[in-house]
Amino acid sequence: MPSVARQVPVDQSTDPPLYSRAELIDLRRTMLLYARFFPPGPERNQHWQIALSLATLFKNKNWLESHTIDGAAE
Repeated sequence: MPSVARQVPVDQSTDPPLYSRAELIDLRRTMLLYARFFPPGPERNQHWQIALSLATLFKNKNWLESHTIDGAAE
């Protein structure tokens, strides 16, 4: 399984912290994968909710612009 660790050095002084789009996509993919390992219940639901929240944030161009290194551009 690929690591979710940062691949791009990021200036930690920024507020909010900046992420790469690939990093956020990998995090969403990992959350979905982890959710499949749990039986139906609260822990599985938590991982699904994180993945769904990230998918919703990807659709918000203002959020992408302010929280990603490469902005909202694709």
